[in-house]
Amino acid sequence: MITMEKYIENIAKKILEVAEKENQALMTIAKSGVNSKIGIFHMPELAFAYECGKQIMQNSNEIFGDNIPEWCRELDLGNGGPTDLVFSFDDGQKIAIEFKMRDTGDAYHNDLLKLSDIEDFKVTKIFCAIIDTFEKDLASDGRVTKINDFSENDFKVKSVGDLKSFKTNQTWYISNVSALVGIWVLGNL
Repeated sequence: MITMEKYIENIAKKILEVAEKENQALMTIAKSGVNSKIGIFHMPELAFAYECGKQIMQNSNEIFGDNIPEWCRELDLGNGGPTDLVFSFDDGQKIAIEFKMRDTGDAYHNDLLKLSDIEDFKVTKIFCAIIDTFEKDLASDGRVTKINDFSENDFKVKSVGDLKSFKTNQTWYISNVSALVGIWVLGNL
């Protein structure tokens, strides 16, 4: 039987794969002149969450083995609003994932707080951030520090693997940016 820790690793790998694949698809479209500035940040956050859910379920045996969960979108877990993506297992275990794309440190903190407000001890809480950062700031983006320093409601965060980055297009800055993808799990102190 595959453990929850392995589910988390498998999910994290799939999320990273989806981010890179979507960025490549959008960058291919960007080569066509009028759309020259689109990349992963052109994709709405909930569209990304949906695509991750779909890819996870299309590869559910690889990720979960024989313990296939129910795929739920925007499910209210009683923590102040719907959770972007939830996988619910027959034994009552759940994996709740919040996504945040190209936002402020405070917005990341608020989603972490929202996850930490889930009172059900059978819910594993995952946070995924896709951060727009300048290449020179990849190692020191303050939003990553804010995520890593999160400690509220008796929860801390732990990175699932290393942060990954890739070049992307965007329309907000003159300078080139990268997408920095991080996945964290919230655990008790």
